[in-house]
Amino acid sequence: MMARRDLVVLTVAALAALGAHEAHARGESWMPKPPPPPPVATLTNEARYLEWKWRMDVTDPATGVDKAKAKAKILALSRELEPKEPWNVVKATCFAWLCDNVAIDVSPLDWFPAFSLWNRYDRPMNAVTGRRNGEIDKKYYPEMRARMNKGNAIGRYTVWKDFDHIIPEWDKVLPLGFPGMKSRLRANWKDGVPYYRAELMASEAIDRLLNRLIAQGRARGGARAIRQAESLTRLRDGAPQTAYDVMQFIYLYFVLSEHFEAVQARSLSIIDQTLWPYYQADVAAGRTTEAEFREQFAHFLWQWGSIDNYWGQPVTMGGTKADGTTEYNPLSLVILDVMDQCALPTPKFHLKIAPNTPDFVLNKALDMARRHRPLSFIGEQPVRAVLEHLGYAADDARRFVTKGCYEFCTPESGNGLGGGHVNLVKVVELILADAKDGTFAANDFASFKAEYLRRAAATAEEVREFFFTFEKHLDDVNPALVASLAGEFSVQTGRDALANGTRTGNRTGVCLSGFGTAVDALLAVKEIVYERKEMSLAELGALMAANWKGREELRLRMLRSKRKWGVNDPEANALGSEIAKRLSSVLNGRPNSRGGRFGMSGHNARQFIVQGAKTGATPDGRRKGEEFSKNLSPTMGADTEGVTALIQTLGALDSKDFPGDFPLDVMLLPYTVSGDKGLEMMKALLSQYYANGGLMMQFNVFDAEELKDAQAHPEKYENLQVRVCGWNVRWNDLPKVEQDAYIRRAEEIAR
Repeated sequence: MMARRDLVVLTVAALAALGAHEAHARGESWMPKPPPPPPVATLTNEARYLEWKWRMDVTDPATGVDKAKAKAKILALSRELEPKEPWNVVKATCFAWLCDNVAIDVSPLDWFPAFSLWNRYDRPMNAVTGRRNGEIDKKYYPEMRARMNKGNAIGRYTVWKDFDHIIPEWDKVLPLGFPGMKSRLRANWKDGVPYYRAELMASEAIDRLLNRLIAQGRARGGARAIRQAESLTRLRDGAPQTAYDVMQFIYLYFVLSEHFEAVQARSLSIIDQTLWPYYQADVAAGRTTEAEFREQFAHFLWQWGSIDNYWGQPVTMGGTKADGTTEYNPLSLVILDVMDQCALPTPKFHLKIAPNTPDFVLNKALDMARRHRPLSFIGEQPVRAVLEHLGYAADDARRFVTKGCYEFCTPESGNGLGGGHVNLVKVVELILADAKDGTFAANDFASFKAEYLRRAAATAEEVREFFFTFEKHLDDVNPALVASLAGEFSVQTGRDALANGTRTGNRTGVCLSGFGTAVDALLAVKEIVYERKEMSLAELGALMAANWKGREELRLRMLRSKRKWGVNDPEANALGSEIAKRLSSVLNGRPNSRGGRFGMSGHNARQFIVQGAKTGATPDGRRKGEEFSKNLSPTMGADTEGVTALIQTLGALDSKDFPGDFPLDVMLLPYTVSGDKGLEMMKALLSQYYANGGLMMQFNVFDAEELKDAQAHPEKYENLQVRVCGWNVRWNDLPKVEQDAYIRRAEEIAR
């Protein structure tokens, strides 16, 4: 494994293609990157090649240009064409130029081709769409953009334009392949509509790229390079025929969408369901062996292991057939075993869990989770109940897929977007600041709570307004060429897949940040001001502005209070439910500007850190700038009554109020989940959580001494991973302040 200890901090400027505001908002401004790359000539074995493939340019320079030249060319090309052509045609022209001109390689060390567009943080197309984004902002909503930037800067919310959560209808696309998608496009052709012209340009460019790759594979020689060329020939001429073809198609789709046109493809399909029939046919025909499949699948995983997207690349597994039997199969265990052996933080696997899930799968997966593999456990039955509550047919809900961190959707509605996080803790800070300044007063806690709910709802409505406005122009910034080509409804209607091109999707998610900490802070206000009457509301506001200066004993008392979210306290549970219901009423089911609906989400990505740094001290004992609660979980150290009380706390919420997702993070000590009894305990936690309506659960299994040793001796822990939110990160890649937070959390649960 690559040593990642000497981290180089990426500046916001280095992420300029994302836009400075978006990069900072997403929490990407600190991203670690590997040390300087080695000479290409030293990549002489497959392990070293795979590790570095997507962290440097490993392509053959004789085949085309590098990413710097590609960026300069398409930026100039877009400027030249923009006054003359519709924007989707301009982007398609740039996309086609990349397909025809970027450097490539088909290495005998790998099962998958390489491209010079290797850096996901410096994709050439980002320069084109980033410039266009600025123009659209100025043209349509300059005042709103300024207001949004101001709110982002102070941490009231975090909002950006989302091009990162679309997935194709894999079960419809794979039987078509690239030629079938082109034929479907021609069958739905409408003269004079720029959409169809742009899509045909993209489709034909993909054909030419496949021809270039085939020729390179044949020229390079070597068993794997020749096999790649053969697979690529089949994909050029028809639909995937083998399990290896399917992996190749998924990989190429991802690269074309994310690295060529800067639209993330946030799922690699329900992978065991997808591959199983092909694998069975391959083995029966003698085309492959389990050993060869294992090697190919390991290389498949390593593509994303090398890309090393901080947020992780999601993969779904399992499910339930129409007859009620499980979709898990013998290949499921092989896939998990290969993933386990690779020990990568990404791809991250979302496992559908139901009463019919075989023990051989669940035992293997839970054992992997307690050894820090990137797994989330998704409750099939509660997710299906939420989707049916939204109006989806029962059979569509049964076939749901997961994407992103742990969002879910029916297969035909995979263009749901997000990118908005409401800071629920900041609302408390701002009310207390007004109390300090004499512009707000509340004679009782009911009045204070009413003001909190009013302001929190107003903030959520403001975020909803931002989305409603700028989502009207998503396809005028970054039209999704590959996803549109793959979308049946998109092709039939000529609507961009990202914007409004699904029949039953087009949804927009708004996330809540600091839910548990907000509950804790409100209860602390009630105790300090209205029950014990230790100070006035204005005095409490002044103390918070002073970051608890001179009142450390009070801060520690509130920090250690048992009136917290996460301990199954009836008052905290009722308050959490009231907050959720109020925000649900202003978000869920409201129409967006894409023909879909808004929905509330319980996860907050890195915003518990990003927004925490922008939020002042709060009455629950939290200091200025400290992180707050993650997802729907408690504030760190607040769940002092054990995991059962934690699960019961989440049971106070209605998961139907969170149609985006409803995640719970659980940290456990290794001795509590060791051996077979430990696996049974983990199963019981999942069952209890799902019975209470919970949707997804993920585990961190550590003790403080192990983490302290890892901090002191990182060279001994190159493969140690922690679950951050909806993804895993190598321990050695975490900033020290975040490592310290995990250590404190492990110490708390050991008390």
